Amino acid sequence: MWNESSAGFGGGFLDESVSGTQAGGGGKKGAQSNDRNIVPVLIKHITSTTGDLQIGGKTINTLKFVGIVRHIEQETTKISYHIQDDTGILTAMMWLEADKNAVEDIQIDTYVRVHGLIRDQNNQRHVLILRIYPLQNLNHLTCHFMEVIHFMLNCNKSVGESAAEPNALTFDNTMSGMSPEQMTVLEIVRSAHDSDCGIEKRDIITKLPKHVISRLDEILDFLSCEGHIYTTSSEDFFKAT
Repeated sequence: MWNESSAGFGGGFLDESVSGTQAGGGGKKGAQSNDRNIVPVLIKHITSTTGDLQIGGKTINTLKFVGIVRHIEQETTKISYHIQDDTGILTAMMWLEADKNAVEDIQIDTYVRVHGLIRDQNNQRHVLILRIYPLQNLNHLTCHFMEVIHFMLNCNKSVGESAAEPNALTFDNTMSGMSPEQMTVLEIVRSAHDSDCGIEKRDIITKLPKHVISRLDEILDFLSCEGHIYTTSSEDFFKAT
């Protein structure tokens, strides 16, 4: 479950500064400018295609996504994370250096941001991790959803729907039907999946960006009506379906 004691909730909406543990290229000067060339996606975009991922007629391989860690497997030479967002789940793998163990602060049921490369092995698609670090602020979760929406809309506008390739990365109706704020609330409820009663409304409020709190009741009603969440022991406890 999201651990508030280890997450700083200061900073404004769309604040991309992250002070978490990094792997592969963390701390290098100019890393932020390189990040601008990394395509923001949802897990569904990675797992639902075969062959090369095409955007606007160009092959895209370096991606970034945000999800919650569901399982961790560590071996002598590598560590595998099973990471899930609201669109699917995939395996992200990182090769370990001989004198280093797994990345610190990456725990089950915590949110992480991953920068990586698409790889296929034994007919299974996974991501080779270049950088991974825990989210320090849930604003970054909302920010990522908005980045994906913005990128997909710009891509669709530039290439046109009729010119899209079969494997082209597109923003489909499944995701366009849910706002970033609604997706953020859903992810918070999903993070409490191990609890029999789910998560209480007052706990959801402590994890939300301030600008979303005033719309929480409306968002919870929407998610409930759409079948994404349900109440449990009382009207103030929610659990994801």
